[in-house]
Amino acid sequence: MFVGDSLQSANQIYAKLNQNYAKLDSLEKDDVVEKFNKDDYNRVTSNENYDEKDYERVLSRYKDSDAQIRQHEQAHASSLTASTPDYDYQVGPDGKLYATGGEVRIDTSIPDDEKAAAFKLSQMQDASSAPNELSAADAQISRTANLNKLLIQSQQQGEENAS
Repeated sequence: MFVGDSLQSANQIYAKLNQNYAKLDSLEKDDVVEKFNKDDYNRVTSNENYDEKDYERVLSRYKDSDAQIRQHEQAHASSLTASTPDYDYQVGPDGKLYATGGEVRIDTSIPDDEKAAAFKLSQMQDASSAPNELSAADAQISRTANLNKLLIQSQQQGEENAS
């Protein structure tokens, strides 16, 4: 019976140890959570960590960028646009959406008539080079339209010389 009693008492001891370990774990977790919450509160509410000027500066950059991107895409808008401008957005520090990029689809199909094609290529070149600061895509469309226009002119001159 002694063996049984000692086994039972060892099991009881281990059970109590496990209960105490569980209590210690929960106390440590509660302390960590409580300390973490206090640190977060102090970090957010502390005046030295929060700068209203920085917030306004960042918000101003979002607003300025948004205005520039919208102005840029509107400068492309013409009779050749196949759609309204599409914008990429990002949430600013005030929770509002601000344009961070955009595009306007331009109808780049070329008519069969050479005069109509030359006119449309001039319009494409004007529409793509309308903004002050050209993007890489803008410059590519403008170059392509110019090259196609020159190609049509050289074909016309070749036909005139052949006659």
